[in-house]
Amino acid sequence: MSAVYGGVEGGGSHSKAMLLSSTGDIIAETDGPCTNHWLVGVDKCIDGIYDMVQKAKVSVGLDPDTPIHSLGMSLSGGEQKAAIQKLIDQMSERYPKLSQSYYITTDAIGAMATATDHGGIVVISGTGSNCKLVNPDGTQVGCGGWGHMMGDEGSAFWISHLAVKTVFDAKDNLAKPPHDITYVEKAMDEYFQVSDLMGMLPHLYRNFQKSHFAGFCRKLAEGANAGDALCQYVFIQAGKILAQHIVAVLPKAHQELFSGELGLPILCEGSVWKSWELMKDGFTQVLSQAQGAHRHFRKYSLLTLRHSSALGGAKLGAQNAGASVPVDYSSTAIVFFSHSFT
Repeated sequence: MSAVYGGVEGGGSHSKAMLLSSTGDIIAETDGPCTNHWLVGVDKCIDGIYDMVQKAKVSVGLDPDTPIHSLGMSLSGGEQKAAIQKLIDQMSERYPKLSQSYYITTDAIGAMATATDHGGIVVISGTGSNCKLVNPDGTQVGCGGWGHMMGDEGSAFWISHLAVKTVFDAKDNLAKPPHDITYVEKAMDEYFQVSDLMGMLPHLYRNFQKSHFAGFCRKLAEGANAGDALCQYVFIQAGKILAQHIVAVLPKAHQELFSGELGLPILCEGSVWKSWELMKDGFTQVLSQAQGAHRHFRKYSLLTLRHSSALGGAKLGAQNAGASVPVDYSSTAIVFFSHSFT
């Protein structure tokens, strides 16, 4: 069989692996657990990636003991060079039959490589959040991506935390809530299986799991769609802060990014974007307010991927190994919202 190239999309809640043929066709896909090494540790991260890729090999009749040509990984938490090299070194040592070469980039860059090779802005909002500007010449400028202690603004974790904190502050009489807390408090008690605020402490300390805490966001989305004002409020705030990430990197965007048919292309990735309609008012408000300060910023389009960012990871991994895998960019992403400033 001709060369096979692997890609991995590694998230804070779940992951995906993909194998591509030399012609760019997807020949296998598998799912796996969280592979953010900052959350689960290097060992679990490596084991999760190995299991997904090996399962993908077997699913298409490849010999699991024959390394694929390259493995490109698009990982949340994939920023720090020393940590990335440690991952690659340990993976090569522990699983020498997995791949001939390895490449790791961030989830944001992997997503952008899946959507286009002309650049744009990618905003990830899943368990955590991140924003990256990629200019046509390959230069990058980031905002966010610092994890839940220092950032993750607009993410599922952040939305969940904002809602829970609003309940805590209201019950403590520390701050007046913007809206009635009844629905959110009841949803919180049911989701975390507690009966009072004290019951939340194990979830905040001893038994804290970021992905589980972030999962409360789904209940808040249900409440917002059912008309609860506080749930709607936290999603509007999320829309505002995600848009603010874009405003933060706009000054460094090259003029060519604004001149295409789509205007400024903004790739939106992560499960929180499924609640776009709940975030729309806050998001569009912030970008409209920022438009006046950027004379080339006349239109923007929001896109979502039709394929996992494992595809972009595979492309970049092959490129790093000296190979070229064609990607049909006409089918990798679709526009779900556009706005022109008058």
